[in-house]
Amino acid sequence: MGAAFECQRLGLKIPDDMAIAGFHGHDIGQVMEPRLASVLTPRERMGSIGAERLLARIRGETVTPKMLDLGFTLSPGGSI
Repeated sequence: MGAAFECQRLGLKIPDDMAIAGFHGHDIGQVMEPRLASVLTPRERMGSIGAERLLARIRGETVTPKMLDLGFTLSPGGSI
């Protein structure tokens, strides 16, 4: 949001002069003009898996793979 406000202050037009995307589809980004594009991640699943893996490490278990790709979704808007 700060980037969008700064563009406005500088007289830059979104998306003509600057493309902007946010994360997690916050309400304010959905009502601004142009509507803010947003990257949506599976935060609840990330937290659950992270907690499970942390507890396994505490128990001394080997956790593999070290990295997981849980994906994302792009919520298009007029800002890109």
